[in-house]
Parts: sequence; C-alpha cells; structure tokens
Amino acid sequence: MHFEREGLIDFVLAHTDGYVDHPFNGEKSRQRILWSVIKQKSNHKMIAMVFEKDGHLLIDFKLDPEHGAEVRELRGVHPGYHMNKRHWNTVEVNDTEVSEKELASMIEESAKLTAD
Repeated sequence: MHFEREGLIDFVLAHTDGYVDHPFNGEKSRQRILWSVIKQKSNHKMIAMVFEKDGHLLIDFKLDPEHGAEVRELRGVHPGYHMNKRHWNTVEVNDTEVSEKELASMIEESAKLTAD
C-alpha cells in the first residue's frame, strides 16, 4: 500500500460521510505540520487527521481501546500523536503492516465511534 497525502484524504472520505477541514492551520498558527482533519458532517466531530511529520505520511483515528491495543502490536501503529493515547491511534501509512483493507475498516470504526 502506498498513498500520497491527497490520495489518503480521498480514501478516508470514500469510507466515511465526512468532510475536510483545516482548523489548526490558520494564518496565526505556529504549527509546522499541515493538518487535514476529516470531520463528521452531522456533528462535526473528528473522524481522522492526516498529516506529515519527518517525511512520514500519518493518520490518526479513534478505535475501541481493546482494538487499539491489539493493532499497536503491528509495525507502524502507535498511540495517537497529540491525542488521547487510550482511544486514538496513529498509523505510518506507507510504512506499516496494516493492509489497505484493515486501514479502511479502522477508518470506518472511527466514523462509527464519532457518530451521533
């Protein structure tokens, strides 16, 4: 599996009923990371965040805590970057043992967990 940033965002949108927002990237922001946040259309809660850090394409999303602990055993999966470490997980998209099918399933789980 190999994604470019825009392709990953499109992949998330294809598996959710979300929209893209950039709430952390305003003119006054000191962020060095460009965050693309995919939010629920119904309640505006975050489903996932796509970002690049140190040359790696990453995605954060919410999983059931037991499932999150299980997938963190795989290469390229870590506790959520800048997020609640119990519920959120970060995947190094292009350097992971997670398959495209598994990634889609985890994104869909995040969408369910953040829905109304």
